[in-house]
Amino acid sequence: TTTTTKRERERERREGKGRERGREMSEQPPTKQRKVEDAKVSKEAFLAVFENLAKDVLDDEFVKRQPEYAQKWISFMQSYNVPKGKLNRGMAVLDGLLTIKPDLTEAEVEEANILGWCIEWLQAFFLVADDLMDDSVTRRGQPCWYKRKEVGTVACNDSIFLEASIYRILKKHFRTKPYYVQLLDLFLETTFQTSTGQLLDLITAPPGVVDLSKYEMKTY
Repeated sequence: TTTTTKRERERERREGKGRERGREMSEQPPTKQRKVEDAKVSKEAFLAVFENLAKDVLDDEFVKRQPEYAQKWISFMQSYNVPKGKLNRGMAVLDGLLTIKPDLTEAEVEEANILGWCIEWLQAFFLVADDLMDDSVTRRGQPCWYKRKEVGTVACNDSIFLEASIYRILKKHFRTKPYYVQLLDLFLETTFQTSTGQLLDLITAPPGVVDLSKYEMKTY
């Protein structure tokens, strides 16, 4: 009888735990939904960092010296070109760091996101210039920056400004870090390599000209 009673109590205990786990699982959203919700939160947090960095650029002493209409131009130009993509490049910085060091401080998370936005500024610089060179029409679901009637070839200078802003941001947030010079070198090296690839893109197959002799395995 004692053995039977113990068995019954053990069965009731297991059944109770099972019901409790079932309730917990029913209260949680499906795995796919949780991933989508987590991604939304991450993207919103990442976008919030952009607002702060865009303000940093506008608060730069040299920008502050500009007339109000020039400051408004810079503000709109940044918002139009930098945060409109999928942001995968920039958000990957924090994701990558988390795989190396899962327990990050708030400061480390912020620095990773700042560095991620520097990558997005770099990409915006490339795209504004590339669209002008390629005579493209749309980019990221909207007219290319240079296609706006008030912009035109001013986009050349805007692309340079976007690139220069990277180094303003790096200087403000990373100049005291031991790896600051390495960050500068990485961005400069990436720009140099990209420019050589862009040259091939432009002169190997100009619009309306097809020269298949240039398509060699060595060049590829």
